[in-house]
Amino acid sequence: MKTFLDDDFVLQSKVAQTLYHKYAENQPIFDFHNHLSPQEIYENKSLGNLANAWLDHDHYKWRAMRAAGIPESLITGHINKDGNVKSDEERGGAEAVAKADYARYLAFVETLQLCVGNPLYHWSHLELARYFGITEPVTASNAKAVWDKCNALLAKPEYGPRGLLEKLGVKELCTTDDPVDSLEYHKKIAADWKNCKVRPSFRPDLAINAENPYFASYISRLEEACACKVNSLSDLLAALSQRMDFFKQAGSVVSDHSLENDFYLAATPAQADQIFKKALAGNFLTHDELAQYKGYLLIELGKLYAAKGFVMQIHIGALRDQNAAMFDQAGKNIGEDSLQDFNFAPQIGAVLNGIYSAAAKEGNSPKVILYNLNPKDNEALATMAANFRNCQFGPAWWFNDHKDGIEEQIRVYARTAPLGRYVGMLTDSRSFLSYPRHEYFRRILCNFIGNLVENGEFPYQEEALGNMVKNICYQNSVDFFLK
Repeated sequence: MKTFLDDDFVLQSKVAQTLYHKYAENQPIFDFHNHLSPQEIYENKSLGNLANAWLDHDHYKWRAMRAAGIPESLITGHINKDGNVKSDEERGGAEAVAKADYARYLAFVETLQLCVGNPLYHWSHLELARYFGITEPVTASNAKAVWDKCNALLAKPEYGPRGLLEKLGVKELCTTDDPVDSLEYHKKIAADWKNCKVRPSFRPDLAINAENPYFASYISRLEEACACKVNSLSDLLAALSQRMDFFKQAGSVVSDHSLENDFYLAATPAQADQIFKKALAGNFLTHDELAQYKGYLLIELGKLYAAKGFVMQIHIGALRDQNAAMFDQAGKNIGEDSLQDFNFAPQIGAVLNGIYSAAAKEGNSPKVILYNLNPKDNEALATMAANFRNCQFGPAWWFNDHKDGIEEQIRVYARTAPLGRYVGMLTDSRSFLSYPRHEYFRRILCNFIGNLVENGEFPYQEEALGNMVKNICYQNSVDFFLK
């Protein structure tokens, strides 16, 4: 019987062990999609105690605690509806906060004991091991000792956000940012920290989601950010183009889109403009009008990205904030989300065709990376990506980010495209302790390749396979996003 979390965790063969320890283990990290706070990176303040570091922003852990029957007061009771941690005064003073945080931590430890087969058990223990040197499983019996050791380390300056990123070898990361963002903190980070490049990502969801009741007020914010008037769809594209240039000056190399329902029907420029003006006036849009507007705008944005050198990320299939009572109580991004179930292959094909056809005429080279949340769409999206040059089937995302999901994603990628061109892993997290997920992916990748070799399905050419592993872990993502 193997020991939990030993040096060869997940690595089932000698080949896998060689590939991981010799080639993958010490590769740096280029994290091309996450939700970390640039303000927290800049300010570099202590994360507080282990409950703060582990639980304050991690909706994966909140979701598991809820399912385990933990009271909401121990899950999001310390978070206001804007997603920010309440002040000590709001929570009853420092002594009350310390007591409540320890109770939250114990509730999560209790939850972990139930998480057999859940990636949280692996992630959480990798976090304890890689950041704090704790290699034994956390249980009720050693919870206090783990708490004390982690808190003593978290109090040290080198355990602030920047130190944690450096500790795991993060060389570059891309946060997720709205086009109206001032990028104040990205600029400040660039001026005083050279050990990690923190790049903004251009995410214009609020300009695309015309069904949002706050659509018109968002367009007003965009007007303010670009010092221009937006009265037509061409005005909107000009404003977003201007903001792209602003983001590029701050180091941005990537955009991001979340598509959660039908997003394409053919539309002429005049039709799309009419729909935009209708939305701007606060009038109701039909299902087909929304699909026409979104499809037209996505293609036009994709053409701009190709011209300006942005990689276009497209995330498809989240069904967000499904528990209305919990949304009213604690706000969004709290873990009350699930898989969307709609068929979109012809729609994404039409969007990609629109982008690539126009770019070919203009002499531009689009780069697109596609992610699906519903695993039923793996083969459809992987084969669609393979139809277009420099279009990638992206890493296992969100509810697929576990051992089985990562293995299946790698299998699908390998049988539909050359695995050696794969861009590897991202974090997609709001937690500074989440970077051992890259190790988790790398172990699974090496095990997948090692098993093929051990089964006689691929020859053992150590150096060639080792170089391929190194590229997948780091260099391929650098080349795809930065070159």
